[in-house]
Amino acid sequence: MIKSIVFTCAVLLCCSLSHADDELLEKIMKEGFKGKTSPMAKVVKSEATPAETKTLTDLVHSMKGTKAPIGDQADYDKRVSTLIASLDAVAKGDHSEKALGALKKASDCKSCHSEHRPKH
Repeated sequence: MIKSIVFTCAVLLCCSLSHADDELLEKIMKEGFKGKTSPMAKVVKSEATPAETKTLTDLVHSMKGTKAPIGDQADYDKRVSTLIASLDAVAKGDHSEKALGALKKASDCKSCHSEHRPKH
């Protein structure tokens, strides 16, 4: 009996953490990535204000440690780490073609969504 209660609690905790990650990721995508005038679009074009860049950096950093909605967790973690590193480089002032290209590649919605976004 105790084992089944512990198991049920573990499942519920796991599901609630996953749901929290889903809500966080949805917020990050809407506030940081969606649209041609999104903070990410502005950062990639070197048009973002320092405040917009900071807000986006904070949002992106909050992705670290989240659970992949679907797909391979290791691949998801690598994509998140690459995104964080490339955004950090640009946020710290590296606006070279190489740095902006790396950020553009790391922030490509379709490549990540094809592997890790659930089909609705």
